[in-house]
Amino acid sequence: MANKDYIFDITKLRLEGDFNSQVHQILEFIRLTRAEVENLQLLFDHLHDALQSVWPGCQVHAFGSIVTGLGIKSSDVDCFIRLPVWLQNPGDTYVAQAKAALMQYPRIFTELFAIKGAKVPIVKFYHVPTQRHCDISFKSPTGVENSKLLAYLLNLDNRVLPLAILIKYWAKVHKLTGTNLMPNYALTLLIIFYLQHKAILPPISLLQRNVEHIVDNWNVAFEDVMHVSGNNESLYELLGGFFKYYRDFKYDVFLVCPFLGLPIKRDLFAKGGNVPSEFELYKTNLKRRNCLPLRTNSLICIQDPFDHSRNCSVAMYPRLVNKIMSCISQSAEIYENKKSEIFLWEILSMAIEESPAVSKKRRVRNGVAKFKPNHNIKKAAQTFHKAFMRYKEKERGKNKRNLNNFSHNVTKH
Repeated sequence: MANKDYIFDITKLRLEGDFNSQVHQILEFIRLTRAEVENLQLLFDHLHDALQSVWPGCQVHAFGSIVTGLGIKSSDVDCFIRLPVWLQNPGDTYVAQAKAALMQYPRIFTELFAIKGAKVPIVKFYHVPTQRHCDISFKSPTGVENSKLLAYLLNLDNRVLPLAILIKYWAKVHKLTGTNLMPNYALTLLIIFYLQHKAILPPISLLQRNVEHIVDNWNVAFEDVMHVSGNNESLYELLGGFFKYYRDFKYDVFLVCPFLGLPIKRDLFAKGGNVPSEFELYKTNLKRRNCLPLRTNSLICIQDPFDHSRNCSVAMYPRLVNKIMSCISQSAEIYENKKSEIFLWEILSMAIEESPAVSKKRRVRNGVAKFKPNHNIKKAAQTFHKAFMRYKEKERGKNKRNLNNFSHNVTKH
């Protein structure tokens, strides 16, 4: 089995020349070659043929970084298996059946593992011919639709895809993204939102103005629109600007909203009925109980561009957020103080300073701690815990009052 994690050993990089030359060298070092991408069709064909014996007529749809253009040499493959329409909503049984079907081809599929109890049940395997790990799921095609949107946006401007790959690599080198860390999807949304702020990319609401295709209660349609950007910043300026923007972003006040391309006050969603008028579908889905309210109590809140009830960063724990903020802050400082010729090496090789001796005072609004790069981890965790306990106590009081009212009404009647 080939180990492709060598690309994260930055000592193997030989960064020479100016900034643009160094970007080209990094992309050449980490990106999938055209032959590697084309060879993935063999994986899709083998998977399709193996599953046909169980579900004739099923379709294999790739999604994730392989589709969006963000794939690097270490990237896994994600596939959604679309089953014939007459089959019921898939459950754990389908995952077990898929694993059994792939086990019939031990020279092609190895390391088979079914995860049945997850929110999205999957089968993991290693495809021997392409030396690539793959996850397959059956539950929802939303990942496929999201990937189509990201692929469109990342190719609207020739600066966007290189910028996104550089930031993805920076995050991987510093172990900010991955399993039980920040989702790559959430990081990509941060990049898109930043470029919407720069007027390089359009808001998703503009792309959906005249089209609609409902999947799992949300509009996943979008159309190509005429979007002319007057932004002429270089890739170097955009990369440094990314770190400065998110260093100074007021996470305790605003949520990241790629749908509108603007920061939206958390309070509007926390209070439920005061969301902006553009979120009519969100209000409809809440009223019909097709979704739960958007969770806005996380330290960073990144709203999905299609599913407006989904906070894509809700699982990020305080210590991870601290590390991310520290990396962003240090990278912004390097940009402000270094020359472009050494910028890439400096942000990739920097040591992360998570717990400085002096921490800045932070405020807490609506139970959400405002994270700044120079804060104390232990105190931040305590603040978050206290806010959470206050929230639980408040909910416990509500439930007790509801129970008393119910008992009173029963006794009355």
